[in-house]
Amino acid sequence: MIYAKDNADFKARRLRAVKEDLNSGASTLARKTLEDMIDFADCCVAADTRELVEELEDLVQKLLTARPSIQAVRNALLRWSDCLESLPEDDLKAARQEAQTAAKEVIQELKAAQKGAVRACVDELKDGMTLMTLSTSSGVMALFEACHLHGIQIQAIITESRPGMEGRKLARFLSKLDIPTQFISEAQMAYFVPQADKVIVGADSLLRDGSLVNKAGSKLLALAARDSGVPFWVLAESFKHSLIPAEDVTLEEMSEDELQLEPLSSVTVRNIYFDLVPARLITAWVDEQGVRVEFRSLAEMPRGRLLGR
Repeated sequence: MIYAKDNADFKARRLRAVKEDLNSGASTLARKTLEDMIDFADCCVAADTRELVEELEDLVQKLLTARPSIQAVRNALLRWSDCLESLPEDDLKAARQEAQTAAKEVIQELKAAQKGAVRACVDELKDGMTLMTLSTSSGVMALFEACHLHGIQIQAIITESRPGMEGRKLARFLSKLDIPTQFISEAQMAYFVPQADKVIVGADSLLRDGSLVNKAGSKLLALAARDSGVPFWVLAESFKHSLIPAEDVTLEEMSEDELQLEPLSSVTVRNIYFDLVPARLITAWVDEQGVRVEFRSLAEMPRGRLLGR
């Protein structure tokens, strides 16, 4: 729950939170965004349904541009906003409840899609495999957990994922599952990748041609995997699929302060947070419909109507 003094304050707080959340994976951030839309539908100051819809749509439009590299947030918000035009016009309380219910339905769709993709991936894994990954994807974490629950004995190689260091979160997670893990810096990826049976990463976005937008370092890992003959798989459910072509993608740049270099004359600090991995470096794509060696976008996959309508 976000506590705010008025609608504008709520929007500003939520927008800032989304922009500054550099540790949540794409699916997790999409769910968090919908949870806050649930809160806003409840606490938004509005005289009637028309005002409520206007306020909700305004926040959606602001959030759509907050994290351009993360398609799951955009897709989840657009999916949810479809319900706004059909909210009860003469019953504000019912309109609030329906907006909240629709957001909860989309959250369940997000979870079900990720669960389906993880299930498809687990079916391809065997005892004794070593999986390598980068950053902290909620889907990849769910994959490791599924292996643990199914008794599939695997090992992991993970990176620290600078500058956010979210790899430490994954290391603690794997330790609790008692999965043997090697924790390395990105600079060591080329050395360690030959030890892996598969590289499996999550996705912030999958573009129209199957190219991947993911945490910086992903392209280097894909190149190292290709050079060593190790399959490079992308675990990305349909909510991460986009119709954007690679040439139009935006790779977000974050604060230079994260790199902790004092100001120096003639030195410019750059902190590009995402990589664009071309489809030619990807061996297989895994979504809720299965494992594919030829990419097929699910960006326009038909979905049922929210609220049973």
